[in-house]
Amino acid sequence: MLIQQFRYDNYRLHQLGNNSVFTITLQAGLSAIKTPQCYKEDGSSKNPDCPVCSKSLNKLAQPLPMAHCANSRLVCKISGDVMNENNPPMMLPNGYVYGYNVSVGVNALLKAKIAAVRI
Repeated sequence: MLIQQFRYDNYRLHQLGNNSVFTITLQAGLSAIKTPQCYKEDGSSKNPDCPVCSKSLNKLAQPLPMAHCANSRLVCKISGDVMNENNPPMMLPNGYVYGYNVSVGVNALLKAKIAAVRI
C-alpha cells in the first residue's frame, strides 16, 4: 500500500500519468486515423494499408474515439494514388471511380490486347 501511494504521489508531483508515453502516443495515433469503415462487418471496405483495420490494432482502437475528418481525399482503389488535379477521378459506366492514370493504362492495355488478337 505504501509503495502504491508513493508511486501515485510521485506521478502527481511530476505530472505523469499511469500510462507509458508509448501507450499514449499509440492511442493518439490510432484515434487520429480510426474511421467507421474500420469496423464494418463486410471485409470489403477495410483498407489493407490502414493500421486500425488490422486485426491486432483493431481491438486496441475499439474503445478510442473516432477521427473527425473535415477534409477528405479520394484514393484510387487500383493504384492507391491520390486523385487530384494531376490524376482526376474518372467514373466508369458501372459507377466505379478510378484515377485518370489508371484508366489511361487500362485503355492502353486493352488496345494492345485487341491489336494482338487482330494480328
